[in-house]
Amino acid sequence: MEKIKSIVEQCLIEMSKEEFFMMIPDDIPDEMLDKSIEPSEGYQGWKPINSIIDDNDLDKVESKIGHKLPQSYREFLKYKHWFGLRIPDHAVNFPDHKPDKELSFLSEKVFEYMEPELIIGKGYIYFADFEDYGILCFDTNHEKENDEYRIVYINHEDLDDIHLYANSFTELLEADEEAGNRFIDKLNSYYE
Repeated sequence: MEKIKSIVEQCLIEMSKEEFFMMIPDDIPDEMLDKSIEPSEGYQGWKPINSIIDDNDLDKVESKIGHKLPQSYREFLKYKHWFGLRIPDHAVNFPDHKPDKELSFLSEKVFEYMEPELIIGKGYIYFADFEDYGILCFDTNHEKENDEYRIVYINHEDLDDIHLYANSFTELLEADEEAGNRFIDKLNSYYE
């Protein structure tokens, strides 16, 4: 899964070019605190670190969720920890991935946000947000090789309003800067 690592690395390099993206107001784990960035107005600098997540941690999360995670997503989580990772498709908002062997952020997305019985209960693993329009989920109802599921957008005002967003997690990571805008245009024409 060198491709996943390469994409994440490039994203982190691009983020570091604009120091703003490397500062957050949250509590930063000591190992992620970047003291070379001067604190400003309550914001502190952070740096990505190697992930502490291993296959055993991911197996436990899968057991709790009741579905396998895509192999590409597993590699993504095992590579680095970050805050506010920005991929080229800026409409996709990943939750912060702090060093937490329990992967609490994923459990919260799956079991505490929205209406779990209408999301995970229907085979959708909620893993990211799409701007403030809706959520992105792995669709376990359409399994592919290596548990690579297609990714669907679900409107958070109408959980039955579901649209294909990407054919795989890797495709999502590789999408260009305009992908989100094209999808919003598509949704707008669909709702007209």
